[in-house]
Amino acid sequence: MEIETTTELQMIYPAFVMHKHWDMPEGFNDRLYALAAADAVANRINDADDGRNVGDQTNHLGHLRHNFLMDKRDPAVAALAEMVAAAVREYLQRAYGYEHTGDISMMSDTFWQRRALHENVGINTHTHIQTDIVCTYYPRVTLDADCPDTSLHRGAVRFYDPANVGKRLWPCRNPDAYVGGWYAVEPHTGSMIVFEGHVPHDSTYFEGEERMCIPVLCSINLPNSHCKAGLAEILAHQTQGGPHGL
Repeated sequence: MEIETTTELQMIYPAFVMHKHWDMPEGFNDRLYALAAADAVANRINDADDGRNVGDQTNHLGHLRHNFLMDKRDPAVAALAEMVAAAVREYLQRAYGYEHTGDISMMSDTFWQRRALHENVGINTHTHIQTDIVCTYYPRVTLDADCPDTSLHRGAVRFYDPANVGKRLWPCRNPDAYVGGWYAVEPHTGSMIVFEGHVPHDSTYFEGEERMCIPVLCSINLPNSHCKAGLAEILAHQTQGGPHGL
């Protein structure tokens, strides 16, 4: 007996990762590295009671909340901001077919990881839940010549299923879907890794002298974005019209 059927298959809630390499002019990455290194040192936590603290003083990931892109005035920083804007627009076009012409708000911290200070241990799993898109640029990645060729030794950035489903046991031969336990990208000098802030990610230990990581958190300004205002601003605006009978 033949039974007619119709079938539709739709991938839902996609998560995309874009690895872009910038072949920058000679001296650019060294200049950006020097600026980022000074920024990383200047914004380490020294006062446990500082309200700007993110993390704590027990490890190199603790830092003061600041904006590297605004704190440093230099052509290299301006170029980085333009690179990020271009990458965000490319990501939106490639992933969603959306051509963004509006503004992009950015902020950045800097993370200098050095083996001499036992900092080459990677970064724990986290998200940037209040950020639309993250662009992480690497102006310097120095691995040992004999560093093992595995994702667990070379500082790979790993991305996890936001639904926390994990590895499926059956093989996936769908070229348009990735369903592994994690998706790994190995950054090199000049790498920019672009992804959405809600995607859980971390990075592994790396066998090398140092790595400079500059994540830039980006918010996409859209006509239908939330129009939030603080309570003081709302009350100041409302009192301009009188007591309203209350």
